[in-house]
Amino acid sequence: MSKKKQKKQLVNKFIQIFLSTFALLMAVVGIGTVIYVVVMGNSIGSMLDLSKYNLTEYGAKAADPDGKNIFGDKKLTTFAVFGVDEDSYRTDVTMVVFFHHESGKVDILSVPRDTKVKIPDDMYSTIKERRSDVKQLVKINAIPAYVAENRNEASVAVLESNLGVPIDYYVNIKLDVFRYIVDTIGEIKIDIPMDMKYSDPLQNLYINLEKGEQYINGAQAEQLVRFRSGYASADVGRVEMQQVFMKAFVEQLLNTKNRLNMVNVVGAVLVKVDTNFEHAVDYLIFLDRIKPENFVMHMLPRDPSDKGGSYYIYDYDATKELLDKIINEPFLASENVDEAVIDVTPEEIIDIKSLTISVQNGTNMKGLAGKTRDMLKEQGYDPIEAIDYENKPVEKTKIYVPIPEAYAEIKTLFKDSEMIIQPELMDQTHQIIIVLGNTEK
Repeated sequence: MSKKKQKKQLVNKFIQIFLSTFALLMAVVGIGTVIYVVVMGNSIGSMLDLSKYNLTEYGAKAADPDGKNIFGDKKLTTFAVFGVDEDSYRTDVTMVVFFHHESGKVDILSVPRDTKVKIPDDMYSTIKERRSDVKQLVKINAIPAYVAENRNEASVAVLESNLGVPIDYYVNIKLDVFRYIVDTIGEIKIDIPMDMKYSDPLQNLYINLEKGEQYINGAQAEQLVRFRSGYASADVGRVEMQQVFMKAFVEQLLNTKNRLNMVNVVGAVLVKVDTNFEHAVDYLIFLDRIKPENFVMHMLPRDPSDKGGSYYIYDYDATKELLDKIINEPFLASENVDEAVIDVTPEEIIDIKSLTISVQNGTNMKGLAGKTRDMLKEQGYDPIEAIDYENKPVEKTKIYVPIPEAYAEIKTLFKDSEMIIQPELMDQTHQIIIVLGNTEK
């Protein structure tokens, strides 16, 4: 056999291994499960330095020129996965994926689209220059709509800041790509828990699925993962269904047939998926470790005090505990190390409407405290008393709060007010005190 022919076979073998691994890594990164590598020219081999790979029949071993593992001490890779609507201004799906190199375990954390998050201070300052109406505490799915450019990077920064973990790569997937992938790998077997009927012409969304176990194609899969109106828990129910779908999807994707038949999928996806994952080829060494049974689904824990309003408030302590369990426990248990791999420090998001409020009348107008208490209740707040203020009269309404965010949210309900920050109120019976002044008459 000529050297030229041998070289061609080697490159073809590499391409086959690469594309198969590429498909497996697609499963690692979530609901759309697509990974993007920037390909220039017609030959994958021409853009890769094959000398750093020891190609075998089953995989490859990535090494630097000295033969060392190119990952060094890195044992965990994190991905943010965004499933976006057609105009890319809203994220219908947000997931954070943790891939453990040694075990091949994949933990997927679903973040509900209504999750309340805090925009980092530097980003918020930039946003305020363009959009004075934007609050610092917002739903996570709205982040792309608030920034003029680098929307994926902005969404990643918000996730990193609020969850307290670094994210290595992002993958942004549009609906047409999602539908194509499902159709290419084959129909997904899934048990639909109810009849799903919904129509929204403005979103070009038409859902019509029947209850029961069945095989669904790409268009039906889109309907399944976008449906939310029939669940008692709305978006939480949808996220749970997305997780069920993910498990079924991964099993289908990683079957023997699809492992070896992903050329068409990858070829179409490369030009459609928005990602910064330019080092996918380095992950060839993990090919045999990625298995369906290694995938574990999680939901961002909900704060027990969350009243189920328009926001989803995550529980700080439970979130920290879950992330520590995902990230740090596997290494602490197996390697005799005393310190965490990642010091998980989530942002503590406080649901302002769950804070207890004392309404105190600082004017001579009878019944003003009671009327204000009733108004606050109608707005979803928790005023637990309405009394007279001792030192009347008060000219300007004073609002005592434990954090500035509480004042920023509640001040819109009053004509003219002054903020007084007292952090110790957070541990008191009345966490917000509103002293009504004559400006409220």
